[in-house]
Amino acid sequence: MARTKKRSGKTTIIGAVMLIAAVIWGISRLNSSADNRPDGGTAEQRIEYIKSFGWDVSIAPTSIKEIRIPANFDEAYEQYNALQREQGFDLRKYRACYAYKYTYDILNYSEPSPVPICANIIVCDGKIIGADISSSEANGLVTVLAKSDS
Repeated sequence: MARTKKRSGKTTIIGAVMLIAAVIWGISRLNSSADNRPDGGTAEQRIEYIKSFGWDVSIAPTSIKEIRIPANFDEAYEQYNALQREQGFDLRKYRACYAYKYTYDILNYSEPSPVPICANIIVCDGKIIGADISSSEANGLVTVLAKSDS
């Protein structure tokens, strides 16, 4: 005959408290990471963010597109996300999510270019989750938002 142990109420209460504490900690971590993202819900916030890196941009975006961050990253998207991680962003957190990409013409790019050089800002739920500087040409410029001194 197998003996069964009787669990004390004390053990059950301690386990429940630990579970609740873990859930609260997890929720607070999610909220705190979301709070560290720059605001980008308004045009003024997006433009101010771009200007903070030394760029002058058009007042109105030249393009606004709804995009979907892929659920599975191919090699090109992994490379793009590496660029985002250099800036403190990580698009892996937003896999399969929809966001908006706002494109602004850069007015003070130092090198002449036959195609416009643009700042792209990716916004999800009013927060900036990604950014880059790029040209529209195939295999063209794609770099971080930080302005180089060259």
